[in-house]
Amino acid sequence: MANQDTQQLDQQLRQLFGAHTYSEGPLAVSGAGRRFVGLDLCHPLNLDQVTFILDALSQFRIISIAGQDLTAFSLAHFERFANHWGAPVPHPNNFLRGGKSAQSDGDSDGEFELIPFENRTASAVNLTFPDQLQCLAHQSPAVLVVTNFRGQIVGDSNGNRPTQVGRGGSWHTDIEYEPLPIYVSMFLVHHAPMARTAEGGNWVNAPDSPGPYFEGSSDELMKRRMRLPLNGETAFADTAAAFSALPTSEQAELEKVQLRRRLNIQDKGWLAPLVRTNPRSGIKSFHSPIWASRPRVRPPVEVDSMSESESRAFLDRLEAHVLQERFRYDHLHQPGDVTLWDNYMTLHNSPPSKGNIDSIEDARLLYRLSCKGESTLTLPRHDPEDWLKTHVPGGYTTPPEIINIG
Repeated sequence: MANQDTQQLDQQLRQLFGAHTYSEGPLAVSGAGRRFVGLDLCHPLNLDQVTFILDALSQFRIISIAGQDLTAFSLAHFERFANHWGAPVPHPNNFLRGGKSAQSDGDSDGEFELIPFENRTASAVNLTFPDQLQCLAHQSPAVLVVTNFRGQIVGDSNGNRPTQVGRGGSWHTDIEYEPLPIYVSMFLVHHAPMARTAEGGNWVNAPDSPGPYFEGSSDELMKRRMRLPLNGETAFADTAAAFSALPTSEQAELEKVQLRRRLNIQDKGWLAPLVRTNPRSGIKSFHSPIWASRPRVRPPVEVDSMSESESRAFLDRLEAHVLQERFRYDHLHQPGDVTLWDNYMTLHNSPPSKGNIDSIEDARLLYRLSCKGESTLTLPRHDPEDWLKTHVPGGYTTPPEIINIG
């Protein structure tokens, strides 16, 4: 972004949110990412403020709003804010589909059933550091508690408490396996790991396992997949910059490509475009050009008119392109930050993290909300009942007491 454009952005930011506010960025070498400092999201946003953040997200793909005061900013404030970017969606970890976990291979049209709050992650999290760290109060099924601790710390027969390190996640976009995918996801950061005792001064060592990927991909692609962040960050890949970097002739051919996605292997599925155009900025990007968002759980993505093996080769080539360092950004979380990302314009990945921790310096606690559908400048939303029933599990809508919170 040119210096003149940055000055105009900051001038507009100060006009809308106050003279004390400013921006930082871009955050990524690709040009993605912007951090806004001095915004208080406890207060409802007006039309111009919402428009500003919507336009910024459509341009920068990732927006981080720094430093909310967690003694005042609640998960109700967070969910009210999220309603501007789409209808908040209950997370699959919080409900059953057809009697099975919604993250598993349950019936695609199975009955929706909320998991009782006492059986969700938040209840277990509160047992680990009872006098030091507790989840922010909430009951909403749309809030996903993202953490590396849950329940009382478990020792071995000798009373030792061996720390375990997970291997991290796989590259994906959020809930892309439904006909209407997630538009925006966002984190509110409560606590980030501070310990740096691993090799290289990191929180954890790099995993040596190939992770949850199908076998047979090239060594170079696997290397790019496996370079995960090691300090509790979320890793992003800028699919808009990756698309823009290709020759114009190749872009035109890729815009014709349709991908078949489905929730379960027996489903017929539906076709979705590989390349999408942001309706606000006009920027084109790849939407999740990966073999499968949840390998060995969700069915592989396939390219329309290609065989399974041809699809695999085609999508592996695109994924290797997107995961290059020049399109990569590792976002280091800071308590109080609200970070939004456009799932149509990015991929992301979770870090390997320590489990069975006994020190709060190792604790990683975030809250995630994901939204789908159209953005709105004013609240409450007015999503049609039939639309909610079709696209939002359980037809969930944010209750009025959250929208109207002071």
